[in-house]
Amino acid sequence: MRAEEFNKLIEGKDNIIFDYGGIFIDIDYSDTIKELTALSREVDASSFYNKKNQVSFFNDLEIGKISQEEFIKKLKELLKINSNDEDIIKAWNSMLKEIRVERLLYLKELKKKKKVFMLSNINQIHENYLNDYIASKPQLNGFYEEFHGIYFSHKIGERKPNAAAYEYVIKENSLDIRKTLFIDDSPQHVEGAKKVGLDAILLDPANSFITGL
Repeated sequence: MRAEEFNKLIEGKDNIIFDYGGIFIDIDYSDTIKELTALSREVDASSFYNKKNQVSFFNDLEIGKISQEEFIKKLKELLKINSNDEDIIKAWNSMLKEIRVERLLYLKELKKKKKVFMLSNINQIHENYLNDYIASKPQLNGFYEEFHGIYFSHKIGERKPNAAAYEYVIKENSLDIRKTLFIDDSPQHVEGAKKVGLDAILLDPANSFITGL
């Protein structure tokens, strides 16, 4: 999607709520599935984790209900992994790819005209990785500062597509839902947003947001 295309979609909207993965940072879930399966050598990780479904302790990590250490322990048990924690963390983070600089440049311009927010189902392990990734890229300096508010599921204790996640952002910022648009790359999250009254659009394919300026 080019900038001019998205500009047409947000006409008449004052507030934009963005997802993170698949929108600003490119995601490839298959890499994490492949890497975890390789560590297991016994169990196909896709049976327990994919873009649409995951076993409950993955959700628990996303809402901060369990710690990183508890998550790794459960992952080892589920997938019969004998590797060290560092290898598991590396495999878990392997889905996270690139934040393209043109997205930050677009965000800077968008912020001059709209209020922009981020609502992401993100866990502490991924946040730590992304903090280091952004810090290592001078061209991405100030990325998080371009948002009027950032809401990570593991910090607010709520995750999409549950209504409470969207309502948290709406209430926190006194947003008029009639003038607010939500964008995500997961159909179930878009449907969840619509159920609370938000206009919402699905980015399809994922990783295609602002591919040129």
